[in-house]
Amino acid sequence: MSLHTPFRYDNVGSFLRPEDLKTARKQCGEEHISRDELRSVEDRLIRELVGKQKAAGYHVITDGEFRRAYWHLDFMWGLQGIDHLELSHGYFFHGEETTHGTARCTGKISGENHPFVKDFLFVKQFADENTVAKQTIPAPAQTLAEALPRGQRRNHKGESVPPALLVVCVRPSGAYRCVSA
Repeated sequence: MSLHTPFRYDNVGSFLRPEDLKTARKQCGEEHISRDELRSVEDRLIRELVGKQKAAGYHVITDGEFRRAYWHLDFMWGLQGIDHLELSHGYFFHGEETTHGTARCTGKISGENHPFVKDFLFVKQFADENTVAKQTIPAPAQTLAEALPRGQRRNHKGESVPPALLVVCVRPSGAYRCVSA
């Protein structure tokens, strides 16, 4: 079979987190298990998910975003020049409050040593003549919108962001090319 993307159908790439994963994440957060032990649980569950995707006839396999807390923020936090910031409140969406975490641009954005590369390579090893691996990441424009929200062109210290830094942050696509290389 010859694979030609895009396919007639695809999946978003995000799957519901299994209870084993939720439990392991909680245990890791409470320091009852190590990051390596959490990664072992993630690896096992991702292998199982890939098997299910192949059995269902999907031509695209993903890790189900099992290594992420949030589909977009985890990617942003892996970029150089982006810091993880906890706010006093989250966003409100359909009457529910989201995470308090956000991203802030603190310097030139680059993608060196991004942890998603290792995560993608783990899934890619399972690709075969019938499947290709994919990983979902937010668009550069979404990273800019999150890291420098409109009307809040200030850094985490409340200082105005210099126009030169805004130009650097407006062009995060170079960092994306580095991550995907």
